[in-house]
Amino acid sequence: MHATFTMQLAVERSGRGHIVRAAGELSGRTGSRLVRLVERLVEDTPRPAGPGALIIDLAQIRRFDTDGVEALHRAFGRAGSAGVSMFLTGLEGRRSLLPHDVDGLLDRLPVLDDVELAELDNFSHTGRTGVRHLAIVGG
Repeated sequence: MHATFTMQLAVERSGRGHIVRAAGELSGRTGSRLVRLVERLVEDTPRPAGPGALIIDLAQIRRFDTDGVEALHRAFGRAGSAGVSMFLTGLEGRRSLLPHDVDGLLDRLPVLDDVELAELDNFSHTGRTGVRHLAIVGG
């Protein structure tokens, strides 16, 4: 029997950036779908209207594996190549629960805590222009 990994994604758009809220399991398979979403968000929107920043909220991810975190590294590279700053959030209070190799990989990515995220006026709820939900199911 082989495992089925599922991830749901919701994209919140504001005038200056996007927040991608992820829920479920971050594996190599679901992570590759996240990479494709990041590519669409940063490449399909013409500049200067495209996002200046992209935040990936991992607060609702219940399972991480190293392949999934490697996918986050690929997404970070794609965003950077398009001139978009990418940050992770939703990890505070959970880092010690992660497998050591996963936590080590996350150390190489920029992570914001809740306070830092709240200070980013780019993502105030009053500036939100729309929410799009995408269901991602992987086998």
